[in-house]
Amino acid sequence: MTPSMACANKCVFCWRHHKNPVGTEWRWEMDQPEQIISKAIENHHQMIKQMKGVPGVQTKRFLEGFQIRHCALSLVGEPIIYPEINKFIGLLHEKRISSFMVTNAQFPDRIQLLTPVTQLYISVDAATPESLK
Repeated sequence: MTPSMACANKCVFCWRHHKNPVGTEWRWEMDQPEQIISKAIENHHQMIKQMKGVPGVQTKRFLEGFQIRHCALSLVGEPIIYPEINKFIGLLHEKRISSFMVTNAQFPDRIQLLTPVTQLYISVDAATPESLK
């Protein structure tokens, strides 16, 4: 899931397509965490339903597919700048969904305020600001 499409950088080594907004603070319309999560779960279930009757799909595995266990919060953009990130994480954990976040640690003050996630990966892209350029 991607609560934030925005990132503070346009790194040349990034695998993303570089069409996302750039910013160091939130200034866009915001979807509520409940809406993002419920829609993502709905979409996930729709994708799983499409596998019904496909040759080789085992019934047990098909049914297990409806139980979401993990959520990556880093697919596009910088998730930590989403204003409701702590509520978002809390809602995931209430649903017994683990949270995996990747951040570039550009906002250390927000990391200090972050609700604990299941896994936190910090991407160190350069040793100094100069070497990042």
